Order: sequence, then structure tokens, then C-alpha cells
Amino acid sequence: MMNRRLLAVAPLLAMALLLIGTLSGCSEPAGDGAANPVQEHLALHADPTYVCPMHPDVTSDEPGECPICGMDLVEREPPAANPVQEHLALHADPTYVCPMHPDVTSDEPGECPICGMDLVLREPESRDDRGSSGVRISAEVRNNLGVRVVEAERGPLPRIVSAVGQVAYDDSRMRHLHARAEGWIEKLHISSVGDRVRKGDVLIEFYSPRLATAQDEYLQALTLGRESLITASRTRLRALGIGEREIDRIGRERTVDGTVRYRSDMDGVVTALAVREGMYVRPDTDMVVLADLDKVWIEADVLARQSGWLAAGVPAEVRLDQLPGEALAGRLAYVYPEADPRTRAVRVRLQFDNPGEVLKPNSFATVMIREPDPQPVVRIPREALIRTSSQDRVIVELAENRFAPRAVVVAYESEGSAAVLSGIEAGEKVVVSGQFMLDSEANLRGELDRIAPPQDQ
Repeated sequence: MMNRRLLAVAPLLAMALLLIGTLSGCSEPAGDGAANPVQEHLALHADPTYVCPMHPDVTSDEPGECPICGMDLVEREPPAANPVQEHLALHADPTYVCPMHPDVTSDEPGECPICGMDLVLREPESRDDRGSSGVRISAEVRNNLGVRVVEAERGPLPRIVSAVGQVAYDDSRMRHLHARAEGWIEKLHISSVGDRVRKGDVLIEFYSPRLATAQDEYLQALTLGRESLITASRTRLRALGIGEREIDRIGRERTVDGTVRYRSDMDGVVTALAVREGMYVRPDTDMVVLADLDKVWIEADVLARQSGWLAAGVPAEVRLDQLPGEALAGRLAYVYPEADPRTRAVRVRLQFDNPGEVLKPNSFATVMIREPDPQPVVRIPREALIRTSSQDRVIVELAENRFAPRAVVVAYESEGSAAVLSGIEAGEKVVVSGQFMLDSEANLRGELDRIAPPQDQ
């Protein structure tokens, strides 16, 4: 009878002993990282934790609102309690990963089928790292990836604008010669574009019937000796484009020929010649254009987004092909108030003395404009930026060998650095080498969802 009872209880005793042996075999000495079944049980059955759906880092022990976006906190779903799966996860074989292709993993050492590199042991994440933002890699993987970090600094970063410009005539030093009445070119004293003239040189002898009539009236007034008539006649001659020198000549010679001699009022160069001897011209005919080359303009077009800080007086540097190795120092003389309707660029102008006429109009020039008094900004190397169609981001080192992507707003770039408006503070470390592999790993783990802008509710 007793034997039959023992046989009936034996299976139950065996199962109890097996369970005790399993738990005792899983137990580890107390210390860092030791598995405590009691603590794990309490954690699984603790009071529920509430979390923000848009900001998983925002948690609370009671219902409420997210302090960032204002959404209602929701109850976090507790993980399923499965002692067998937890036991297997704690005692599973190590996983090996390719340093260049983090998605290539294996349960045993070997080579990456893509690049042929040796697989390395993935450093296991601590229990505190599970569910937190960032990507943790081993020191060996970091070395193989060539990860290099630098600190974001706060300091001045001058904005520099580089643009292609061209040498142009100074509009204030140009003259356009028009006849004041219809007539004919009697004689042309210049032959072609490029001719040099001196102040007082006769350029054109022009005949017009209206000029002949005005000359005759002037001579009659001189004959009568009436000052009022003389003054009125001289005024009419000046209105027809006859200078004082020509009027005096008519009075001395007492002849009416209907001809006026147009003279240059400055030293310069003929830049346009639209008439020839014998041509009939009207007042709207631009017969001759003269330019003084002692001073010239250099004009350049800059992008509208680069023009906000430009103003007259800002220093600039100009280089030209005809002056290799030389740089002309100058300042902006004028910033045009509107953008070009075709290119949407803003034009700036510099003025330079031109001794020896070295600066040739219509030749190209490279203009470099540098901000004189830059303000302190948070700056990072330009190579740290990861650019997409929707945002700029960097990889930030959160702790030793733990990294996370961070969205940033870049104001401008200059001298190999980027000025950051928001997203990173001075003193934080950003990755400047190997960041694309870390970004790829973070993308695989869904970390980019955390930095995506919230959708309108």
C-alpha cells in the first residue's frame, strides 16, 4: 500500500526537484549584473508606468499630460512574463556582427559575406540600456569603423560669400551724345570704338536747318544790340545742344552755316559709335558713348539667402585673371535693393581706382566678401553633417561607445564649419568619421522615429 502511494507521488517530487534545480542553476553570485528572480518578479508586477506616445522618454507613475507636446500619457504595456524565454535570453550564445554591415550577424565567428571582414563580438547591452535611445557598439567595432568625435564649440564663425563678378564701366563717368534736332553728320572726327579723346576735342560736325535758323536769329540780335534778344537767342542755341564755345565762335565769325561742333567734355574712350558721315539722325539717336576708365565698378551676384548681412562698407577681396597672384582689397559700395527677376540673385557693387587701365571692363573677377565682426555661434565641422531631403542631422556620443542621431538646424557654413542654430549645444561630442554607419544602425533600430517632427493632431 505504502509502495503504491510513493509511486503516485514520485512524478510530482521529480518535477519539484527539476524546478528547484533549474532555479538554482540560473542563480548567480550577488554583484553587478546578477539575475535576481525576486526583483524581476517585483519589476514585472509593479504599478503600471505611463508614457507619452510621441516622446517615449517621458514617463510617469500616474496619468497626466506630456510636458513637451501636451498629449495624454498612456499606460505602458507590461512585457509578457515568460521565465523560460528570459532564461534563454540571459544564457544565449554570443552574437557576432560585421563592423561595416551591422545587419549581418551570426551565432559564431566567421567572415562577412558582403565585405569579407571578420565578424566581431557584439557587446551586450545592459538592462539599463534596453529601450533607451542610442546605439551601443564595442570598442573593437568602434576602432574598425574609424569612429572619431569632436566637441561642438562656441565661438565666432565669419560668414564668407564667394561670387563671380565682372568689371563694368562706372555709370557716373560715362557720356552719351545726342543731337537736339534732326540733321545730318557732316564730318566725323572719331573713327571707331576704342578711340581715345581729350577734353575739348571735336567729335562730330552736325548740320541741321533748325540750327541754321537759330544762328541767324542770334546774329540779328547781335546786330540790333538788344540784350534781351541776345540773351534769348543764346538760350535757344544752348537748348539745341550748342555749347558756349560754339556760340562765341558764331558771334565772332558772323556766319550762318547751320553747323554745330560737338566736343568731348572729358578725357575718355569711345565705347560706342552708332553714326557715320552723311547719316541722317534724330534726337533719339545715341551717336557716341564715352567712358572714363580712371575708376571702374566690379559687380557680382550673390544668392538671396547670403545677402541678409551685406551692406555698404563691408570689406571684400577681388581677384582677376589678368592679375595672377594678386588680390585687390576693397569695400562694398552699394547693395542693390531688389533681386534679379530672372536669377533671384542680389547684385553688389564695388568701386576701384584703375591706374594704367589694368581693370578691363567686361572681364571676369572673383569676389570674396567676409563678415567683419562675426557673432559667437555653436559650430561643428561640416563633415559631421548627415544631409537628407527633409533634415540635417548629426550623430552625438551620449556616453562611452553609445551614440544617437540628433536633428539640427544649420544657419550657414563657412571655412569648413557649420553654424548650428538648434539641436546641439557647445561641449557635446559629434561624430565626424564613421557617422554614416552609426546612422544606418540607428535607422535599423528605429531611432530616427524619435527625432522625426511630430505630426499635427
